[in-house]
Amino acid sequence: MAAAVIGAGVVAIRLLVLVRIEPIAIIDIAPGTSTGRVAQQLQERGLIRDDWAFVALARLSGRDREIRHGRHFFGGRMDAEAILAELVSPPRLTRRVTIQEGLTIAEAGKVLEKQGFCKAQDYVDAACAAEFLTLAGAGEHAHCSEGFLFPDTYQLTPGMSADRIVRLQLARFREVLGKLTTESDWVEATAGPQARTRHIELTAQQRRDLVVLASIIQKEAYDRSEQPLVSSVFHNRMRRGMKLQADPTVIYGLMLEGRWHGNITRAHLRESTPYNTYVHDGLPPGPICNPGASALDAALHPSTSDFLYFVAQGDGSHRFSRTLAEHNRAVRRLQLHH
Repeated sequence: MAAAVIGAGVVAIRLLVLVRIEPIAIIDIAPGTSTGRVAQQLQERGLIRDDWAFVALARLSGRDREIRHGRHFFGGRMDAEAILAELVSPPRLTRRVTIQEGLTIAEAGKVLEKQGFCKAQDYVDAACAAEFLTLAGAGEHAHCSEGFLFPDTYQLTPGMSADRIVRLQLARFREVLGKLTTESDWVEATAGPQARTRHIELTAQQRRDLVVLASIIQKEAYDRSEQPLVSSVFHNRMRRGMKLQADPTVIYGLMLEGRWHGNITRAHLRESTPYNTYVHDGLPPGPICNPGASALDAALHPSTSDFLYFVAQGDGSHRFSRTLAEHNRAVRRLQLHH
């Protein structure tokens, strides 16, 4: 009993020791970090004398599970109690990062690295991990979890792992898609019109097809007002058994092979790469980017039209045509200037 009392007294003394912290110390606590590891970080920076005593304080006070990940600031004269109080308070700093619609996972990784959140390769590795592919429901032949990492503005904490970031994006994707499909009537275009319902459960394959089509719409039309009309073109073509003939799918296939240099050629359109929709029927094996909510909605709700073709007009908009002859005239006028 006496030894226990003495031991408790030693712990109390060590915890009450004031430490002068000058200049201000900044500690980043990563999500999932154990109390023991947090205490080690504090001791390594000279903020506390004994990590074991700090862990004892946290556990005895019931706050060991309340430590908040993120960035914490420590300054002036502080004892262990004051340091623990800071750790269970909301982090002092989070930073916003916007991952734009239509970026690939490789491009999104570069954005995150440039802004100091994680290494681009770590992000790609997390998005391609087998466990995450299963969680995302990505297709067997798709490229990693492309398409299922929702582009949005996120409030991220320094020290957050790439794995945690991709999981946040997947959670957001599911949230957005869930809201869209509770009031939509997604039907596989290749199967033709089917009974419509206000509340549906997409099969895994229907969800993958939806995301693939939305990703193509996203790359073809960044103008959200045009996306439903672009969607109608692809729906119409698939229903007629026509190839999609979407340039962005060809470009994506070349990017995966490291052969995209910024200029698409007629030879590229004839190559039998898996993503070439000029060569292969139907949708490519996976999404070609991460589409936003408007593109997903357009894939779910195409406009009613009989258009089968479109061509860029040079100002971000497109000219739509019903026949090949009409389309060829538009191409000559708009792109070949004839």
